[in-house]
Amino acid sequence: MGFKNDSVYRTRRILCLVIFVLLLSIIVVCISIACRGTCANHGDSHGPVSATPSAVSTFTPQPETPTATQAAETPAPSDGIPLVVTEGDMNAVMARLEQLKTLPSDKTIILLDVGHGGFDPGSIGLDTGVHEDELNLQVARFVAQKLGEKGYYVFMTRMGSYAVAETKNEDMRLRKEFMKLDIFDAAISIHMNSYPDDRSVDGTRLFYYKEGTKGQTLATIILDEICKATGQRNRGTNSGDLMVVREPVAPSALVECGFISNANEERLLANSNYQEKLAQAVVPGAPAYSRPISSRISATLSPIAGVGARDRSTIPNLTPRRLEASCATS
Repeated sequence: MGFKNDSVYRTRRILCLVIFVLLLSIIVVCISIACRGTCANHGDSHGPVSATPSAVSTFTPQPETPTATQAAETPAPSDGIPLVVTEGDMNAVMARLEQLKTLPSDKTIILLDVGHGGFDPGSIGLDTGVHEDELNLQVARFVAQKLGEKGYYVFMTRMGSYAVAETKNEDMRLRKEFMKLDIFDAAISIHMNSYPDDRSVDGTRLFYYKEGTKGQTLATIILDEICKATGQRNRGTNSGDLMVVREPVAPSALVECGFISNANEERLLANSNYQEKLAQAVVPGAPAYSRPISSRISATLSPIAGVGARDRSTIPNLTPRRLEASCATS
């Protein structure tokens, strides 16, 4: 009887063990199925994994030219008028002119003539097709910023990618009227050079009015500084009877920054770092064309004893319509 009871006890133990193993196996199988389902769902949501690595971009970003917003204004001094404004349409250009006319004569105002624009692209790069008018604007914005950092007020003849007027003749005449206003202490015209017949020609050249000694001084200083800063060939200064250097009342210079017909210079002139170097090199010319503040104040107080100090409040109001009428009679 005891043996029989022991046999039954062992049988029950074995049966319980078998049941436990079966239950454990079922649990393991269920967990395995659940895991596979989860993995499958992830595969559906993200898509199949590529067997090959993704392509690696070979693009190398170029230094960015400041956007119009970034280069728009420098902080205004105590008079509330920004030293520099570099974006806006021609209405903004005219509004800027009216602003600057309210400044006292002990403030230095530099005119930056931004060559070409709109329907007149100027020269075109032979390799990249870059337009001179766009390069002129980019460099002029840098120049304006650098001058503003030194405390100079800046007026730009255009502040965007557009023409100053509807035709070439009107464009030139409008620029002429700007330059003839006796509110500026210096005038600098920004351009690019080109000589497609010989693409090896390179370097920087400046022009000044043939009868202006101060203009020659201004041109010489700027040219020397540009060549020192960039390492480019010095092609010298040249006197001439060009409108943009003849018409300004103040000392003036036309800067031919480089040849976009030359492959190397075309590439450099489109690079924002190089443009900034060019712009920085213009700034040391400021003392050459800016009369000492003391002499301007003295001339204002005693007009007979001094020359050149301007009472800007007497400058007539010029609107685009008035300028157009003035050009038509010139």
